[in-house]
Amino acid sequence: MRVLIATASRHGSTRELGQWLGSSLTAKLADTDLSATVDVRDAADVDSIAEYDAVVLGSGVYMGRWLGDARSLVAREQAELETRPVWLFSSGPIGAGLQPKTRSKWSEASWAIEHKIFGGKLDRSTLSRFERVVVRMIEAGDGDDRSRAEVDEWAGTICAALAVSPSGADSKHHH
Repeated sequence: MRVLIATASRHGSTRELGQWLGSSLTAKLADTDLSATVDVRDAADVDSIAEYDAVVLGSGVYMGRWLGDARSLVAREQAELETRPVWLFSSGPIGAGLQPKTRSKWSEASWAIEHKIFGGKLDRSTLSRFERVVVRMIEAGDGDDRSRAEVDEWAGTICAALAVSPSGADSKHHH
């Protein structure tokens, strides 16, 4: 079984979440009888998800929207995504009080098993001038709201789901 974790990250913290998830998932899958490979890649580098049996897609959220690389990956691979187990995660903004008020279409993606929102990391020194203005407007402080324990726990949930229903429904994916 091959699992893809693809992330779109502007300043690297979402990519880091993907890497944490990847190592945690790899370790947890090793305890099952599934022989699984977990690839962690940037969404921009993913040409096709056809070779994967399950997909976790994550993006940083800016102004309540996913980054373009993640959005275009979904647009391009929509048909494939609908035929396999998919989990989504969003990272950011800092502080639960800053969660986007509007539900994005990603939260409503009926083809995804779950859409998880992780806290983000904010380091003003990495922001563009425009981003700094927005951060000042919403009075966000520097900080890292990401929780490794939360990522590990979610990896456990994903692992359990994969162990119960490996994509046996369509056996052509088994190598």
